[in-house]
Amino acid sequence: MRDYFLETWTGFIWPLLTVAIPVYATIFTVNNRIKNENRENHKPYLALKKVSDCDLIDKFRYYLILLGRNYLSTNGNINLNNVKLKENEKDIAVNLLIENIGYGVATNIRFYNLLTGKPIDGTQENSENRNQKLFTTFDIAANYEKQVQARIISSIINDNNIAIEDHNRILCIYKDLNNNIYNFIISINIKSTGHYDFFSYQPSSKSYKKWLLENKKQYKQILRNYKEL
Repeated sequence: MRDYFLETWTGFIWPLLTVAIPVYATIFTVNNRIKNENRENHKPYLALKKVSDCDLIDKFRYYLILLGRNYLSTNGNINLNNVKLKENEKDIAVNLLIENIGYGVATNIRFYNLLTGKPIDGTQENSENRNQKLFTTFDIAANYEKQVQARIISSIINDNNIAIEDHNRILCIYKDLNNNIYNFIISINIKSTGHYDFFSYQPSSKSYKKWLLENKKQYKQILRNYKEL
């Protein structure tokens, strides 16, 4: 009797499984393909178009304060919320032109110091005589670009009469509308002459992987901070 029921059960279930498994696999594959296609069709892609000189920071517009590695090692990891840094003639003011060459909106764009893992908070002064723009989130729509002001504070350290550049490593991190997270790295190096050069590294580049490997701990800290927002 037991063998009879086993044979009957096997004879019924096995043909059902031979039909159900391929159907499930097909549905699973199709759903994943649709999901991936939907993600690609709505995927933003931020890139640094250029960095240009800025004669004077407009403090009534959104701007960043960037602290170089040498400056941080000399002065410690300053909390900008508690300390108002004095401006001096060695500060460099620039505009970062960031464009979205992807297909979807890049939302909740944030900037972090990759060398320390700390957020680079945007700053904007208030005035009763001006209309202020409230930045709840910083977004860039597809095929659009935005200009971000930045004040760079650096220290050039001389060691045996050899000038050392001051380095800024900035992780720009953002989401799409489905909460998928993306990022890229901006590097600005200040020279002893007061000039600077800049680079942009996307995740596909070897330099990007190199910087993340060197700042693995800070990168993990940034991701945790960003996901908790």
